[in-house]
Amino acid sequence: MIKTLINIGIGLATFAGVVGLQMQRQNFLATQQVNNLPLWQQQEAITSTQLRLWRDMPGFGFDNMIANFWLIQFNIYLGDDDARGALGYGLTPDFFRVILGQDPRFIRAYLILSTIGSLYAGEPEESIQIAAQAMTQLTPQVPNSYFPWLYRGTDEMLFLGDGKAALKSFQTAAAWAKTWNTPESEAVVQRAQSLVDSLRENPDSRVAKTIGWLSILGYATTPRVQAIAVQKILEGGGRVERLPDGRRVIILPREVQERLGG
Repeated sequence: MIKTLINIGIGLATFAGVVGLQMQRQNFLATQQVNNLPLWQQQEAITSTQLRLWRDMPGFGFDNMIANFWLIQFNIYLGDDDARGALGYGLTPDFFRVILGQDPRFIRAYLILSTIGSLYAGEPEESIQIAAQAMTQLTPQVPNSYFPWLYRGTDEMLFLGDGKAALKSFQTAAAWAKTWNTPESEAVVQRAQSLVDSLRENPDSRVAKTIGWLSILGYATTPRVQAIAVQKILEGGGRVERLPDGRRVIILPREVQERLGG
């Protein structure tokens, strides 16, 4: 009991220290000019050091809280358009080593890592590696645990060109989703099985890649990712049409519609 209380005390003290550093950093940034490259570089160095400290640190029972805290910090990092334009998104993998290292059941984090790590940071191999390590802690019984397999297969297919690995990931996504009886899981079964069928016929299938980008569009977390996905779907043969009410919709290629049963 005493040991447990000591561990909790250490955990709270350490977490409070990190929060304190973050608050000091935000106060410091608020007093500076926006376009200040040395300041951004200093901010990046501080964040990098903090992430290295937390990478292998136990959560002391506060795993979920720590993961949520660092996801909030990542959102702040991602939302600083000026700094990201100057320095890029290189810390993205470091953020998710901490987030998923603390909470491998944080399903939403896999989606953000998949889209931001691949499309923004340009590190699909590293993003897949981080996700794969965390996914060893998942089982079909974990709610929504089939989503990381769908994201992983999409990255393997679209960014690594590894149809064999993607096929296995989509098969796993479909198998795990089948253990759940919800509209969401049934949609994942259909999407994953369509990708499996397409890849079996042709590992470099345009249909499979278009369906993959459709998945990214459906789960996109930012307007930029949505725009990239739409452009890729159009390059795959889709087109944009305007409805009578003025709304614009994407019309998928006929072969994609047939594969999806639409």
